[in-house]
Amino acid sequence: MTHANTTPPNLLGSGPTGTRRLYPVRVPEPADADVLATRADDLVARARLWLPPADPAVFDCYLGRLAAQLDPGTEADPIGVMVSLLAAAGVHLGPGPHLQIGYERHPLLVWPILIGQTARGKKGTAHNAAIELLTHADNEFVASNVQSGLSSGEGLAAVFATDPDSGKSGRARLLPDGDCRLLAYEPEWASVMARMKREGNTLSATLRAAWEGGNLSTLNVDARVARRAHVGILAHITPKEFKAKVSASDMAGGTYNRFLPIAVAQSKLLYTPTVADPALLVDLGASLADRLRHGARFGPVGLSHAGTAQWRHIYLEFADHPEEEDSQITEFISRAAPQCLRIAAIYAALDRTDQIGPDHLTAAAALVRYAIASATAVIRPNAALRSLFAYIADAGPEGRTKKDITAGHFRGNAKRNGIDPDALLDELVTAGRITRDERPRPGGGRSTEVYTAAGLT
Repeated sequence: MTHANTTPPNLLGSGPTGTRRLYPVRVPEPADADVLATRADDLVARARLWLPPADPAVFDCYLGRLAAQLDPGTEADPIGVMVSLLAAAGVHLGPGPHLQIGYERHPLLVWPILIGQTARGKKGTAHNAAIELLTHADNEFVASNVQSGLSSGEGLAAVFATDPDSGKSGRARLLPDGDCRLLAYEPEWASVMARMKREGNTLSATLRAAWEGGNLSTLNVDARVARRAHVGILAHITPKEFKAKVSASDMAGGTYNRFLPIAVAQSKLLYTPTVADPALLVDLGASLADRLRHGARFGPVGLSHAGTAQWRHIYLEFADHPEEEDSQITEFISRAAPQCLRIAAIYAALDRTDQIGPDHLTAAAALVRYAIASATAVIRPNAALRSLFAYIADAGPEGRTKKDITAGHFRGNAKRNGIDPDALLDELVTAGRITRDERPRPGGGRSTEVYTAAGLT
């Protein structure tokens, strides 16, 4: 084949040839870099506005320290990376380590559901960072035991079927022989929720059984024997999808109080993200692999003497939560106590001990409190808080005074509308969304309080 014209156009020329002119790229001035940095900080602050504040104690554990070391190279929320590792660690440890709470045997399984806005939530980014580290710890586990595609209760039970007739269809076994560990990664949990609503779908009931651990055998026409199952779930969804698709009956059915809702958002803006140093990933992966191997040897995991004393306070806190006006929130947090113990037990196992101590409980309780706050933020968002932050952020580095806020933003009607501006400001300051400064008045006298979006001072 021949071409009529193989001569490239003169891109730098102009005139009758009709070619366009390319202009030199302008090198940004330092002032431009400052403007870009300010815009980036503002974008991230707005993305994170809806998040509840997180106690720093959330990260006072081995997995928290891993997330912190991965953090510089990812835009993901550190708490999203940490709970992704938490879900995987619980599955990897296997069915051996467990909690015996009265007559109930609890496997060390935690099911986080990352709730974040599309693109701004960076949910998949959090998963990818965790998987990168897990691959360095146990590549075979990632390749064979991390799967997607939850569809029906029968399909999930079939994964663990051991009866002779289970292979008649010729279907290949999903997990390695003799391995009952499955981490179901579901980045489109809204689709799974839609399947569960279909008439006759038994996935909800099977998931409730899977959270308890062990037997997923079925007694229907296609009966299957599946006595050993160790199933973890890591789900992703947007706040809007979750609120729209979860009905009161879903909550009352007891499926969603087995999940750990975790609100996430972009933590920073990286124009060209780079992964951690390969040597660091190798070291962290080796450390994680060693701790997982050691923890998998445990049987019952219990409370130390000091842990027992600490647990009494935490248990009363979670057992005595005030009755919420919204029944959905009440259902969401009704399993806070066992969730806390499961998390603390994983932390203990990764610290190479079968005794849960005060440090493990403190970090686990902080994460559960964040999950409770996340559920509230999703189901009953605070519109007044979001609006106030946007008003402060729009002022840029100049910020807003208390008078601006009460007389300008709320127009003097805050109290009449049941809004406490001081409480909202305190919440934003505590969450690190805004800063509170004292500035001298131009004519002297008492200084004025000024509120500025974090990063814009």
